[in-house]
Amino acid sequence: MNYHIEHHMFPMVPYHALPKLHEIIKADCPPPYPSLFAAYREIIPAVLRQVKEPTYFAKRQLPTSAKPLDMGLVPAA
Repeated sequence: MNYHIEHHMFPMVPYHALPKLHEIIKADCPPPYPSLFAAYREIIPAVLRQVKEPTYFAKRQLPTSAKPLDMGLVPAA
């Protein structure tokens, strides 16, 4: 799905503007998984761990140049 992350981060942006939005935010996003297997290798253990620890989440490494928006929604690790 093209621009799936952008759509969920900014749901009010119309679909025709998602390519432009992607160009604006791509330097602040973690790199995409190289394969579906690589994604599942992180997702499946995280989901299984959430059974015992509901607040657990897989934290992806952001690029060093990223300027993430801190809205106080996620506690510092």
